[in-house]
Amino acid sequence: MEKKILVVDDCETTRKLLSYIIRDKGYKIVGASNGIEALEVMAANPVDLVVTDLNMPQMNGFELSRSLREQAEYRELPIIMITTEAGESDRKTGMEAGVTTYLCKPISPQRLLYEIEKLI
Repeated sequence: MEKKILVVDDCETTRKLLSYIIRDKGYKIVGASNGIEALEVMAANPVDLVVTDLNMPQMNGFELSRSLREQAEYRELPIIMITTEAGESDRKTGMEAGVTTYLCKPISPQRLLYEIEKLI
């Protein structure tokens, strides 16, 4: 069965680029522009993994991760965060929020796909 990945980023260009990279490896993609929209999408489309940005309006990546971890069906869902926030305190906050893998931009397509393969 085809694995489904949710790509969450408020920048449409970034969302499309990430989706293209991931889709090219045979995954099905659903997208959202912020954490609130991501939760709505997931209610209708169960996913196998989430790739999310940190800085987004309405609900950021940390808030999305916390919200997912509070729900029993998403406690083990892999979450990859891709962000420009490279500080150790940001990384720590991400891990405390339930992020599985914290990646700092820029990242190569190969690194992203490696992390996805490792988690799915």
